[in-house]
Amino acid sequence: MFITGLVAGTGCTIASKALFQVQAIGSNGELQTFKPPLFQTWVMFLGMSFALPAHYISEWSRWRNASTEERRVIDAEPKVTAKTYCLLAIPSVFDLIATFLMVLGLLHTNASIWMLLRGGGIIFVALMKHFILHDALKPSMWVGVGIISIAVLCVGAASSIGAEAPVEDDENGEGTSTGNDALSGVLITLAGTFVQSVQYTYEEKVMSGEISAPPWLLIGMEGVTGTVLSTFLLYPLVWICPGDDNGSYEDPLNTLAMIRNSPTILTLSLLFCVLVFILNSFSVLVTYMMSSVWHAILDNFRPVTIWIVQLALYYIFTDGAYGEAWTSGSYLQLGGMALLLSGTAVYNGSIKLPGFETTNLIADSSLMSSPSLARSPLITRNRASPPLDARGGSPYVQRVAMGGDGRGDNPMIISVGAAGQQPLLSRGRTPSA
Repeated sequence: MFITGLVAGTGCTIASKALFQVQAIGSNGELQTFKPPLFQTWVMFLGMSFALPAHYISEWSRWRNASTEERRVIDAEPKVTAKTYCLLAIPSVFDLIATFLMVLGLLHTNASIWMLLRGGGIIFVALMKHFILHDALKPSMWVGVGIISIAVLCVGAASSIGAEAPVEDDENGEGTSTGNDALSGVLITLAGTFVQSVQYTYEEKVMSGEISAPPWLLIGMEGVTGTVLSTFLLYPLVWICPGDDNGSYEDPLNTLAMIRNSPTILTLSLLFCVLVFILNSFSVLVTYMMSSVWHAILDNFRPVTIWIVQLALYYIFTDGAYGEAWTSGSYLQLGGMALLLSGTAVYNGSIKLPGFETTNLIADSSLMSSPSLARSPLITRNRASPPLDARGGSPYVQRVAMGGDGRGDNPMIISVGAAGQQPLLSRGRTPSA
């Protein structure tokens, strides 16, 4: 599960960046670089929407394999109502804006730098946790946030230092500057991570007590809502807005023409869509089937694997056509990555600082740990459908663990109380059972 999640997460980002490096014949008959950010946003949400049928298949399979007694308990569970579906659409708007901004940022910066900047999103979420949600950060956690902030500054500076010198005239006779382009990518990516932190705060403050749904349902509804909004709201807007894509900011007809004319674009788009679904599904499964420790390791490994693969693509496999080169700014980027990983470890309590009271947030499965801050609270507070989750439960929903004691006709019920309480298992079992 862990390796699959890591491969999918690495491949997802690399496929996304590679799409922006492909050239194809557009609708005007000229060779163009493929760079429609909204199309990639649409593909990402389309990939997430596959989680919805996966949820319904999982629920049907759970009911089909249940005994008569278990089916009676399942039928008595709280149902997902139309109100729930409507409420799930609200954070999808935040996620759509954040995703579009981050895909736009990826267009203007290297994939390895982009991934590191996304890791810096913990700064915004931690600040909102402390000042808006009033979940006070301990002094050692503030130190970690400070180290992560320095890391983000280093990575942002590395993107400009490593950029090529300005070019006076491109093929269209217009001046370009790779350095300014990279800085724009950094700022846009950070804006996207900020919007995601707003989504996180909204979900935890407003919606956590309202929603009781398994993660696949949450991911699937987010995907369906994002796909619909991208298709019927954002695409018409970017089509009529002026820009350099056949006179529009993004021309969907030109995008379709380039996809038709390039098997590479079509293949990378399908690969990106599939990997998005696998990444979302397996990152949830890693958390629920193993522990948040493995999710933290997965998050920390992705920037490393993405950078290594990007360098290998550039120097070994594609002769500089894809991937990214090692530049003078890469040394600063390497230092920033080390600071980011160290700061995250200090924040989580994995590295103990002398003179500071430290709690290992990951070992305690705390909602203040970095894996929890990196995901939607509606996902981290709700558990997977049995039998995937055998340990804990959502504080807002009661579900049956299929055949929990080994006897199919005598299910183990997971009873849950208020947020933050340990689940109580029936027949006198301790929570650790």
